[in-house]
Amino acid sequence: MRALRFELSGETAFFKKPDVNVYAYFTYSHIHKVALYGLLGAVLGLGGYTQQYERNMALGGKAKQDNPAMPYPEFYEVFRHASVSIVPHGDRGYFSKKIQIFNNTVGYASQEEGGVLNVREQWLERPRWTIYVADDGGVDREVFDRLADYVQHSKAEYIPYLGKNDHPATISKARLVELEPASEPEYIDSLRAVHVLVDTGGYVKDDQMQSYLQEYLPVGLNTANNGYILEPLVFSNQEIDTDELKAEDLQKMYRDADNDRTLYFI
Repeated sequence: MRALRFELSGETAFFKKPDVNVYAYFTYSHIHKVALYGLLGAVLGLGGYTQQYERNMALGGKAKQDNPAMPYPEFYEVFRHASVSIVPHGDRGYFSKKIQIFNNTVGYASQEEGGVLNVREQWLERPRWTIYVADDGGVDREVFDRLADYVQHSKAEYIPYLGKNDHPATISKARLVELEPASEPEYIDSLRAVHVLVDTGGYVKDDQMQSYLQEYLPVGLNTANNGYILEPLVFSNQEIDTDELKAEDLQKMYRDADNDRTLYFI
């Protein structure tokens, strides 16, 4: 299978969790599918939430609610069926997080005296991933080829960033690669579905310290309000339990021989 592979990194990143807004805003541990789709959409110049809102508001009233002109932002419509694999390069898949404190002084952000709002955000520090976008029919061939051209030649219609425009993204080492089906996988080097279990009696890859990271991450948007659809994803350096692998999981697993990686596409 052909895929577009590139390195994605930055000094900091912030992928906001929408379920907590008291005291501080917290981040997901990794870039998730929706944020990645938004980044790819920015590269191609696709519309986002603002353009979706403006078009739907033009309908007005009940028509807007019952039959929105754009149920999803354009970037999500284009990439929603794309298969991607996300390989973290932190310490055993983990990036340091720190709370950053700054002031919003526009004057109308707070009801407190002076109108100054103290903002606390949790940022990822020096995150880096290898991203694979599969050319498996999930994205129109014309869109995939244009994306491959833009990414390989360092072109972008809008500046890509890692969650917010405070966090510019660096895209490097882009190329098209051929992946092979992973017929006898031992380890998985990317984020994967939680039901792909570890072998509790197995080895840890490359004699590393054992690690297992599980988090609910956004994998899509719902149609009601474009809220996140969450699924538990896992990153681990332990051997997987091949006896428990399902046929549909094997169909999502590929081998990148160039980098000696086994990938799981989500």
